[in-house]
Amino acid sequence: MKPEDTHLDVLLKAQKAQGMTDRDLVKLAGIAVPDLNNLRAGRREPTAIERVAQSLGLRPESVIALANEDWSAPAIALPPTVCMFTTPFAEMTVNHYLVWDPKSLQAVAFDAGTDADPLFAALTRHKLELKEILLTHAHGDHILELDRIREKTKAPAFAPEAEPVEGCESVSNAKKFKVGGLTITAHTVPGHSVGGTVYEIEGLETPVAVVGDVIFAGSIGGIRSRYRPALEAIRAGVLTLPPETILLPGHGPITNVAHELAHNPFFP
Repeated sequence: MKPEDTHLDVLLKAQKAQGMTDRDLVKLAGIAVPDLNNLRAGRREPTAIERVAQSLGLRPESVIALANEDWSAPAIALPPTVCMFTTPFAEMTVNHYLVWDPKSLQAVAFDAGTDADPLFAALTRHKLELKEILLTHAHGDHILELDRIREKTKAPAFAPEAEPVEGCESVSNAKKFKVGGLTITAHTVPGHSVGGTVYEIEGLETPVAVVGDVIFAGSIGGIRSRYRPALEAIRAGVLTLPPETILLPGHGPITNVAHELAHNPFFP
């Protein structure tokens, strides 16, 4: 699976989040306006990319790797009791997940995606009982099939406290859920959305965290305000987890903490 963001997406996200004009950027980077225009037109000039990335506080070598298509997500096998579903939304795709305890066969759905049929098929195939639906945030592409999943499974749904969703109970920071032998801890990580929530899952053969749009493989979800505090929240809420922790994002390929610490352009 290709990364969610190109190098141009990464640069634009960082610039917009910091409220930096093009005029400010070219001055800070020490490049000319035509250089910036050429960069945005697709010209991969390493010196210009490096200067712009440094000016935006990004990791230049990671941005250059994305530009040269040398970047790749780590090769990670999901634990056998984790299913990833990738469903279409407009011109992009969105991920949602099903995780279950192998002994009790009790399961949790994370986000709802835009097509619940593969989730229903997995529940039937593995003879699972859906106990809860946990939402990472309330953006439309992540909750489109929520009502259908609730109606069919009768499972209760939970949404971040700061992003209430009709019919959902609220999730506050540090709230814990027990599902069979699994323990799930909610970590509030605002930035992409006001209540963005990461769900840390313990009890699988490898630690897993469902991160929604908080962080992607090689990028982050667009931050709408308080850029620096949002980055620090991601560091504290995600990148301090054990390095082998598998990260399940809302878009793009899966990754892990170690890979993002070493390569994510937003965390030099």
